[in-house]
Amino acid sequence: MSERIRLAIPSNGAGGLDAPRSAHFGHADSFTLVDVVDGQITGGESLVNPPHSQGGCGATVMLLAQAGVGAAIVVGMGGGPLSAMQANGMSALFDDQSPTPRTAAEAYLTGALPAFGGSHVCSGH
Repeated sequence: MSERIRLAIPSNGAGGLDAPRSAHFGHADSFTLVDVVDGQITGGESLVNPPHSQGGCGATVMLLAQAGVGAAIVVGMGGGPLSAMQANGMSALFDDQSPTPRTAAEAYLTGALPAFGGSHVCSGH
């Protein structure tokens, strides 16, 4: 049986494996969705993030859940979307080093990314 996961990585502009990453989950222009099968990147596509005024980060979490995302690799997000992701069976991983979705997915494959936790949660918005 093969192991599969779909990763979501907040991206600037139209997204894509080599797009610049966005530093904040809810305000990203798009998400690059990266499919990983048996430890290999097998594909990627972009998903436009709805405007934050149309349901905030909750709308984004639901969009990712509907797209079959299992985990997001993020730099920053608030506690609300983190809780919503967990309630929808998704995990969040922290990575503030990778410049592109491709390098973030490659870091995921090495097992080097810690879980996104309380010390990473943004506040004040």
